[in-house]
Amino acid sequence: MHTRFVTCVLAIVATAALPTAARGDVLITPFAGVSFFDGESKGNFGASVGVGGIIGVELDASQTRIGSFVDVPVVDLTADVTTVMGNVVVRLPTGAVQPYASGGAGLIRLSGNVRVPFLGSVLSARAQDLGMNVGGGVYLFPSENFGIRGDVRYFRTLGDLTLDEITDIGGINDLPLPRLDFWRATVGVTFKF
Repeated sequence: MHTRFVTCVLAIVATAALPTAARGDVLITPFAGVSFFDGESKGNFGASVGVGGIIGVELDASQTRIGSFVDVPVVDLTADVTTVMGNVVVRLPTGAVQPYASGGAGLIRLSGNVRVPFLGSVLSARAQDLGMNVGGGVYLFPSENFGIRGDVRYFRTLGDLTLDEITDIGGINDLPLPRLDFWRATVGVTFKF
């Protein structure tokens, strides 16, 4: 009987000492905001999907429409910046207010079109490079499964951009463009599962 008691106590202690399964949240956040390029602000939109607790991972994708350049007469020159980043997120996942910091790497792509009245698009070009981002923000959860996220991040290409696709103009595929860097501020609605 004594052996059974000791075995039972040891089993209880061993069970209590086992680590519990880590609880990981799934956070889906569509967002919109403003990107800042050389002192000019441009609208952006995107979404992020994150998984984890105190330490997690996130996929963040956004697009900023740089817009038309009004200094060029007759033609309409438009450009967009698209980012797709994989990030590590460190978050305090307790309570209604949950601050976090994030950083990671991915792809930054610049694409543009030149349109001429009555002729349509006469030039399309794309440039891309590996990039990085760092930032942080705060989640506010008024309920368990619904919240609001405020986020600020800095984005930068790791090297000079190179045009990788130009239509209608040949021979200038390796035209170097300067490094691209900008800040992005967004607000989004977060769904937590």
